[in-house]
Amino acid sequence: MHEAFYMAELVGSQEVPPVHTNAEGVALFYIEKNSDKMRYRIDLEGIRNITQATIQVGRRNIIGPTVVELINNQELTEDGKEGFITNADLAGPLKGKTISELTDLMLTGKAYVNIHTKNHPNGEIRGKINY
Repeated sequence: MHEAFYMAELVGSQEVPPVHTNAEGVALFYIEKNSDKMRYRIDLEGIRNITQATIQVGRRNIIGPTVVELINNQELTEDGKEGFITNADLAGPLKGKTISELTDLMLTGKAYVNIHTKNHPNGEIRGKINY
């Protein structure tokens, strides 16, 4: 696996259906060459009552299955969140697979970040992960 940097700009207009919100954010992902883990950082503005942050699989206008739960059952604040994704964190159609397969989805535009809130349990802001 090669070294790579990925980014997703998170806005309500990317949700399905679109959500009118002033919230926005960015999710950054970095993987070192020959690494079996991916570093991430999420920074948000104008959003409250966050319940979950996920990576899901699906193209624009599609709600896809979750493949990584970045945050679950704890609040993420505007101060941001950072951590690592390992093979053990992969879920749904990627369960039992590798970080390399997650990066393949990112490279082909098939993965997005979704930030869920109490007011918008299916997601308030979302963004496709780009290479």
